[in-house]
Parts: sequence; structure tokens; C-alpha cells
Amino acid sequence: MTAQVQKRLAIGGALVLMALLFAYKGYMVRVAITSQSACVAQESATRAPARHAC
Repeated sequence: MTAQVQKRLAIGGALVLMALLFAYKGYMVRVAITSQSACVAQESATRAPARHAC
């Protein structure tokens, strides 16, 4: 295996790894946003709710 082939494989592997990490990060953000619980009004709450939908 020549040095040029090794360099291409290393760069290709790094790009694949970065793509996987960005995909995982995007998935985690999507899960965090979609898994937020519904707002529940509490009788003892003295402040306005954080979201307008509450």
C-alpha cells in the first residue's frame, strides 16, 4: 500500500466518521425536541408558564 493510498483512506475514514457523528448529533437533537413533556398547570404556580401553549 502506497503512502498516497494510505492518505486517501485516512481522509475518507475521517470524513465518514464525521458524517456519522453529525448524523448522531442531529438525531439526538430531534429526539430531545420531540420528547418534551406536555406542560402541566400547577395550582401553586405563581409565575406564567414557560410556553404559550400552556
